Formats: sequence, structure tokens, C-alpha cells
Amino acid sequence: ADAFDLDIGPELSGAVNQAIRQGKKHGLSRDRIVERMNLCLPDMEKEITLRQLNAWTAQSKEFHEFPARFLPAFCWATGSILPVLAIANAINHDLVDGREHKAMELGNTLVESARLTRKAKALKQQLGGDL
Repeated sequence: ADAFDLDIGPELSGAVNQAIRQGKKHGLSRDRIVERMNLCLPDMEKEITLRQLNAWTAQSKEFHEFPARFLPAFCWATGSILPVLAIANAINHDLVDGREHKAMELGNTLVESARLTRKAKALKQQLGGDL
């Protein structure tokens, strides 16, 4: 079987850095992001440091990769799902958030409702319109 090129280093790095830039616009410094990450990693022996975050996101990070185990904490800390989207896109998956899912569900419900209304109307006509 043909394998895809699934090295998403540049995409993931770009997504992480974009999430940090977006966070900055909302008043989240790198220090604050690290603090927030540590909040949701309470059982870590050593806390994540600003130095680690900087190493994971540096342009010349030849030997530093953002550890996948910390991506959920990072996404929560920044309020961004861009890194997760980078991973999902690499394997051709579309992710929908809760709101999009509800919108899809509403659309499906409205289509089903219209179908049932037509069915009820047809049944009433077949019964001679007495109902």
C-alpha cells in the first residue's frame, strides 16, 4: 500500500506558533500560556517551563519537537485547536466543533421535520382530508 508523507513538522510548528500569536492578541503571553498548561498537567513531576515552550517553538529547533502529550494542554491554554487541526488534516479528517455539530444536527432535524410534514399531508389527503 502507498503511504502518505505524514511528517507534519512544519505544519504543526506553524499551527503552534499561530496559536501563540492569536493568544497574544487576547492578552496571553508565553508565560501565561505556560502557567495555564501547567494548570491542566497537575501530576507532572516537573512543570513545563517558558524555556521549554521557547525551545519547542524556535525556528532552529533541530532537536526540539513539541511533545504530543502536551498538545491538549497547549490547546486549552491558548484556546486554539489549530495544532489538532494540523494533525487531523494530515490524515484527511475533518473535525467539527460542538457548535458545528449542533448546526449539522439542526439542519438534519429540519430536513426530517419537512419530510414528516409532507408525509402527514399526503396521508391526510389519502384519508380524504377529514382530519
